[in-house]
Amino acid sequence: MIDNDAVVAHFTSQLAGGAGIAAQRLHLALCRAGMKSVLHFGAGEAIDSTMVPAFQNRTFFWRNAVALANSWRGRRQAKGGFVTSPRWVRKTPIQTFSGLPKVTNLHWVARWLDLPSFLGSLPPGAPVVWSLHDLIPITGGCHYPGECDHFTRQCGNCPQQRKPLPRDDTYKFFRIKDRCYSGKNLHLVGNSEWTTSQIHRSGLAKHAISIHTIHYGLDVQEYKSVDKLCARRALGIPDDRFVVGFACMDFSEERKGATLLLEALRTLPAQKILLLAFGAGKWPPASRIETMQLGTLNSPQLQCLFYSALDVFAMPSRAETFGNTALEAMACETPVIAYAAGGLTDVVADRETGLLEPEIGSVSGLARILQWMWQHPAERQAMGKAARDRVVELFTDTLMARRYANLYQDLLSVGE
Repeated sequence: MIDNDAVVAHFTSQLAGGAGIAAQRLHLALCRAGMKSVLHFGAGEAIDSTMVPAFQNRTFFWRNAVALANSWRGRRQAKGGFVTSPRWVRKTPIQTFSGLPKVTNLHWVARWLDLPSFLGSLPPGAPVVWSLHDLIPITGGCHYPGECDHFTRQCGNCPQQRKPLPRDDTYKFFRIKDRCYSGKNLHLVGNSEWTTSQIHRSGLAKHAISIHTIHYGLDVQEYKSVDKLCARRALGIPDDRFVVGFACMDFSEERKGATLLLEALRTLPAQKILLLAFGAGKWPPASRIETMQLGTLNSPQLQCLFYSALDVFAMPSRAETFGNTALEAMACETPVIAYAAGGLTDVVADRETGLLEPEIGSVSGLARILQWMWQHPAERQAMGKAARDRVVELFTDTLMARRYANLYQDLLSVGE
């Protein structure tokens, strides 16, 4: 239920994953700053009374409706493709709640909010801020278009569809969004300069009243380093190992690059390397690299233990709008290696807080920067210290909340 006095109401499909975590961090930082904020979510467990579940699929009927919708959509996608409809299995008008916020802030709402009924139910002129965590809001439904530029005009012939056609699902979804966004008081926020550049490219950007960049932030008192030796002993890791970290929500997601990392690690002496990972999903086929999987780590304290045990954190993603895990690693004084993909170039300062490989997808390039990190322990440690300093200066949740609060105030002052 939306508080009648709420300044902002956030909406996110789930509390887990990068988008859900980012939405929570923003909401909680706003609350600490004294703003009346409420966070509505579809899946997850609330940590306080300002986080309220909504449109959940708890009954047998709705669970089956959702399963059927996901199955039907999956059969229409190419292998590795991921296209999401702006429609959902039921109407989700904002009038379901007893009060209306002054500002509606959407996050990752796919497969939860039905956009036509939700946006159509908003009062005329009501400000809507949409924080982009991937590119779904500005495409015909794909999360990352890759080399495809159809979203810059009007989608169709989508390479992520099993049968690309001029009027395939992405064409229809793009047109639905075009109608939904028309006439709305819509303001789009990219989480990195790269994300914002993609917003400007989109054929749907014409509906945005304003476009902004506001980086993610985190609580630097919550994310900080633990003594490396203590962290390793707590996890049972030998002192002489070169420990490389990797983390993502789904190991099998090709975009995240687990297979690329394993190939690159094979260039290092196997007896000296340990790959430490946390997350879920199917791990790539066994390799000669010693691997320790910690499962899903939801506690920031356990995540800090993980990051602090590392010599370097690897984020070999082919595409990222930002890179939450890279930010967390840096806050724990661990340097990052990654491809210069998307928003990661905002997070990692190349040769200062880590190393970026310009050729995205290059195993030899990834191996080269891994070897450099292995061979330069003093420089590696200095990069870790600089990484922490960069997070404290540029990426705190306090700074993120202040920027969003200023945006909300600007939108509300226009309507006064």
